[in-house]
Amino acid sequence: MAQWDLTSKIGAFLDRHLVFPLLEFLHVKQVYDERELLLGKLEIVKNTRMIDYAIDIYKQLYPSAPIPEGI
Repeated sequence: MAQWDLTSKIGAFLDRHLVFPLLEFLHVKQVYDERELLLGKLEIVKNTRMIDYAIDIYKQLYPSAPIPEGI
């Protein structure tokens, strides 16, 4: 299914709030590696006001690491 996925192509032309549901869908369908999708989600939300969600994603990626100030 990943070979037919157009998310990476059309995602460059969409706003963050439109790309985020696409990444959620891909996460649920397990099309890509979970870590890659979490990194993509973190990249999208790290410069927004969704601080709590960004921290949750960071904790999933790096469970034993301290939370950086930049998030």
